[in-house]
Amino acid sequence: MFRAEDYGFAFSEAQDWFWATTVCFGLAFILTTLLLALDRRRIAGESVWLKPLKFALSLFIHFLTLALLTGGVSKELHQSGFLTATAIAACAAAAFEIVYIGFRAARQERSHFNVGTPVARLMYALMALGAIVLTLAAGILGGYIFFDPDFAGGAGLRWGSVLGLCLGTLMTLITAFAMGGALSHHVGQEAAGAPKMPVTGWSFTVGDRRPAHFVATHVMQVLPVAGLIFDQALPPPVATALVALLAGLSVLLTIWLFHQASQGRPFFRVRHR
Repeated sequence: MFRAEDYGFAFSEAQDWFWATTVCFGLAFILTTLLLALDRRRIAGESVWLKPLKFALSLFIHFLTLALLTGGVSKELHQSGFLTATAIAACAAAAFEIVYIGFRAARQERSHFNVGTPVARLMYALMALGAIVLTLAAGILGGYIFFDPDFAGGAGLRWGSVLGLCLGTLMTLITAFAMGGALSHHVGQEAAGAPKMPVTGWSFTVGDRRPAHFVATHVMQVLPVAGLIFDQALPPPVATALVALLAGLSVLLTIWLFHQASQGRPFFRVRHR
């Protein structure tokens, strides 16, 4: 008989939940890729399955990051009940998000900015709550790493994790709520057929808040990876200084992209004829 404990998964620790959820979103990404290839229906010119696919990939990366970094936390903190509760809440929120987004996609309906009915408004509010839980989980893990004197990593990885997770949490919440409150990615009216960035769909003609949100979110991966690389080649003080510099540049880039969008200007302009 299969027992999760025999494979190191007792689901009593945060890392077990993060790893299990990572695997689930890897499978969700494969499934939505197949559905995108097979189902030709579209919403606003895009495949109905493009958004679920992007969310599955983004959440796979998010939980992979949390799972790997949780592995570096010392045993006493690693088994913290609060950290485990945080992981369970984040995993539950992620499951709700992808199921609801997939449900709307299957019905050829928008999941985001869909507030046309009382039920849709309720579900949109629950999605916002889920996004908060997901994002705060990263910031909480960053706090654990900051206060852990026995974190299993060099100075670059340690500070890359702390700054990446904590700054990423703060900037992600700010940019996400700007989009959610406005019920739109855009600042300005995008013309039909206007040029967009391939894959991401970012606008080249009007202000678009998504590039700022993208940088804010993925600094959670960029800074730990950069710190790990710096640790291999540089003394700890230099690795730490470079991570701090990169963190500062990430904040400035997010602010600039967010300001551009708020002024109705695209991050990169392409003329629309």
